[in-house]
Amino acid sequence: MLTRAIARRDMNVAVSESTQVWMMLAWIGGTPEQQAKHAATVLQGGVIPCLAYSEPEHGADLAANTFRATPDGGQYVLSGEKWPINRGRTSTHVVLLGTTGDETTPAKRQQSMFLVDRSTVLSGEVTGVPRVPTYGLRGCDISGVAFDEARVDSFARLGAEGEGLELALRGLLITRTFCTGLSLGTGDTMLRTVGDFLSERVLYDGPASEIPYVNESLASAYLSLLVAECESLVAMRGLHLYTEQFSIWGNLAKVQVARLVDFSAKALARTLGARYFMRAHEHVGTFQKMYRDSAVVSVFDGSEPVCMDSIALQLPALAKAHGHDRDEDWRPLYDLRAELPVFEPHRVSVFGRGRDATFASLPALIDRLAALTPTAGCDAERLATLRARAEGLWDELDALLARVQEARRTPADATATTSAKTTSPALIRVAEELSALHAKVAALGIWLFNRDHLGAFFADGVWLEAALAREQVHQYGTGDLDPAAARTLAAEMHRQRTAGEYFSLLTVRMAAPGAPEEGGTDTPASPPTAA
Repeated sequence: MLTRAIARRDMNVAVSESTQVWMMLAWIGGTPEQQAKHAATVLQGGVIPCLAYSEPEHGADLAANTFRATPDGGQYVLSGEKWPINRGRTSTHVVLLGTTGDETTPAKRQQSMFLVDRSTVLSGEVTGVPRVPTYGLRGCDISGVAFDEARVDSFARLGAEGEGLELALRGLLITRTFCTGLSLGTGDTMLRTVGDFLSERVLYDGPASEIPYVNESLASAYLSLLVAECESLVAMRGLHLYTEQFSIWGNLAKVQVARLVDFSAKALARTLGARYFMRAHEHVGTFQKMYRDSAVVSVFDGSEPVCMDSIALQLPALAKAHGHDRDEDWRPLYDLRAELPVFEPHRVSVFGRGRDATFASLPALIDRLAALTPTAGCDAERLATLRARAEGLWDELDALLARVQEARRTPADATATTSAKTTSPALIRVAEELSALHAKVAALGIWLFNRDHLGAFFADGVWLEAALAREQVHQYGTGDLDPAAARTLAAEMHRQRTAGEYFSLLTVRMAAPGAPEEGGTDTPASPPTAA
């Protein structure tokens, strides 16, 4: 929720401050002594970490990195450049991958991870690489950092030599889940900005928001935010409960929440019409800024293609695990009132053996739905529709995983590629469809376990029925939404907008416009000094 709240106001601040999470890697791969040292440093304040994995020539191909970390008498000599890096120039601490192995070392064990406090470098130089011009996030320090024979103590290494890539991937599975909050925050502001403008804009003798096409567009974008919120909530709870299962889950959540928000952003831009091309005084370019800034979520911490490739590679394991009944209590995963255990980041694994609690819970969710009785707001007809669509989710999951088996049986193309990356596009397509399906199951679970306390709009299930009706949950077209459902969704969106609440299935109040921060100050902070 903190990430969401900050991103709703300014993605530049949210993305800049998000680098704090990288100190967490000490709790994934560090020793107790390292954890104690870094905890004390963070608590003192002033720590600005950056994540320095990518290199100019290699991008997401981390195994090809050439940055050297040469062992030398209980120390390491670091040489090379990392780029592009968020807060590369202005960082105080650098989390990086460096090659410690030689040509005889297996490729996956060539690199080690280091958490370097720049103030403790014993000799050599660490310098910032100039900021690069970017499409969005113009207030962020997207730059780089270069090491020239920089000598550090072996205390800077996290984990054993050769464990760098594994530690890097484990950390990314956590932060990919956190990225969902960034999308939710920007999605809220974009919809709110457009909704405010069109509700006050008078056309054809009434508010523009009441034009049926416009009303449906706003309602559809609102629905996408609700589904995205469900996927995010379930993923964040899952991190506490099913930490070892995030090798697939973290990728699914990041991709699908970003897709839900990005598709809606494009639809809202069309709804604004000519005003999308103007920095109009009504919203002084707020929508356009958020539109640009939000696009980065599908790019960083593993781009959408990288995440999809990771899912695709694990589909055979997911297919193998499918159908193994898991007799578990799913209430802690879905009931928002249920207490959660403490999150233990060291339990994150790069391979969850095909397990995914969300998909595994679907048979139990279908049974729970079958036991519901009609209410005034959710009558027998809607319940019957929801039951049919929930059973359809299971059929869809069966069919998708059958396609995995078929793709594996299909002979490889006779014209061999020269690339070492050989993931089948057919499996990537299955991964995409699974991402959409995953969000639908998350929405169903949230609805079933929280109907008794989240109000009539939530309990009546109009929003869920509309979400499950979408073939690909992030995509929608003109006329797809039932007119009655559109009116219900638009009315709830309008209520939350005028009440100063987040666009959410929960009741989350915003501060009144212009209200000062409690206990805060109006004095701007001093910017960090660039290296």
